Amino acid sequence: MKGDVVKTVKRVDVEVDKGAQELLPEEVYTIHSPSGIWIVEEEGKTVVRAYPEEVETFLAAIRQSRIRIGKVRITEEPHRDYSEVARRYFRPVTVEDIVIRAPWNGRRKGVTYITIEPGMAFGTGRHESTRLVMKLMRQIDLEGKRVLDLGCGSALLSLYARLKGARHVIAVDNDLDAVLSAQKNVLVNETSGVEVVCADLMDVSGRYDVVLANLDIRTFALSSGHIMGLLKKKGTLVISGIIGREKKEALKLFVPWEPVMEARKNAWRGFVLRR
Repeated sequence: MKGDVVKTVKRVDVEVDKGAQELLPEEVYTIHSPSGIWIVEEEGKTVVRAYPEEVETFLAAIRQSRIRIGKVRITEEPHRDYSEVARRYFRPVTVEDIVIRAPWNGRRKGVTYITIEPGMAFGTGRHESTRLVMKLMRQIDLEGKRVLDLGCGSALLSLYARLKGARHVIAVDNDLDAVLSAQKNVLVNETSGVEVVCADLMDVSGRYDVVLANLDIRTFALSSGHIMGLLKKKGTLVISGIIGREKKEALKLFVPWEPVMEARKNAWRGFVLRR
């Protein structure tokens, strides 16, 4: 209609070194750019593309992560459905022994897939902390186990646990959008045995054979005692979301549980702990 004002949004493109996007902290994905982040390859360069609510706050968060950044471009474009953006930029991701695909991506025979409705890079297997958990999950026995996935996000780890033989998985997140996304992904994968719950970590109860906690050092500092209390006596705890300089602090928080496996990728660390 004549006279209508076209609503616009600001798109931020940040050039980074190849692989450096894996060093971005989770809050860059979930707090500073809640509409999503996409990793784009353009003219041989890796670009972090986002539509943040506060541009300067978003850029400050990236700079605080201490990764080296190149050109920053801020452009105005018409507001649009972000699912369209996800559909345009998402590419299947191979992690360990599976391929993570979007519902519109094709399938090949002989390949094991987990289907995720992409909205953010975090939760689609692109972040190193997620990859480390999946690497460690391949090395522990999940067959017939009762598993708790804390901070489940898209439910990727919960779905992977079921593929690895877990009997039942409780997927917990305190963010309603994440829970709705997780529920959708469980349905899309036609997976039984995964229960998605919206709850604060400190309100979670019960005893589990395996607890997956891909969180961060601040959350661990506040809740490590409660997390340990969720495990059975001979249970297994998998933690990630820790960078190298936080290793000693993180492991101290979980004493008397001791690390029996460690995985690392760039600055990130993941551990399997047992008592």
